[in-house]
Amino acid sequence: MSAKIVLDHYLEKYKTLANTLTDIDFQNLTFLQEKEAVYNMKGQKVSKSYYDTAGREAIRITYDRVFGTYGYQETEYTNVFLGLQKTINYMDWAGEIAYKKKKQFYSFDLQPVFLADGTETVVGFSSQKQRQVLKSERLSADDYLQAKNPQLYALLYERYGNEYNGYLRTGVKTAFVNALNAEAEPNILAALNNEVFGYEPMTVKELIILNLQ
Repeated sequence: MSAKIVLDHYLEKYKTLANTLTDIDFQNLTFLQEKEAVYNMKGQKVSKSYYDTAGREAIRITYDRVFGTYGYQETEYTNVFLGLQKTINYMDWAGEIAYKKKKQFYSFDLQPVFLADGTETVVGFSSQKQRQVLKSERLSADDYLQAKNPQLYALLYERYGNEYNGYLRTGVKTAFVNALNAEAEPNILAALNNEVFGYEPMTVKELIILNLQ
């Protein structure tokens, strides 16, 4: 029974009028319970799962950011944030992924971002939805830090409030990173240079910078 897909078992048991492994509205299946979505330290939505009443994971939806090459005016730009990909993972009785189904790719309507020097130099691409996603992730990461380490969060706001708020508002991290790297106060340096438990030898400052966009 270990290889049997959990959802198949319940669809058969309750004789649900739905085709197995098709686009089912999981919220309408009374034998499944939706759990809160999981976010990482960067504020990115990682997954959301549905469990049966015994606590067995039946469905795991994963969310991926898609990067790739984007062409604009006969020039190709690499490592561009192109859109979002959602995948439905059907779990088997042993807790392993038995089957995956990718949903349609959500593609951003990208427009060029120019360097403001009068040369129309392209420095990136963005769309309204992409900006919304990135801003939401920054605020989620901010909330994560506040919940996990209130003392560090308070220190950042007290010491680098203007630079940090500027980053949260715009996504431009240069001023904040420069302020961290230019820090000379011994007590502040001591806090920033502490190793992060579980991530040794990574320091607090390195982890903060790593989790910026």
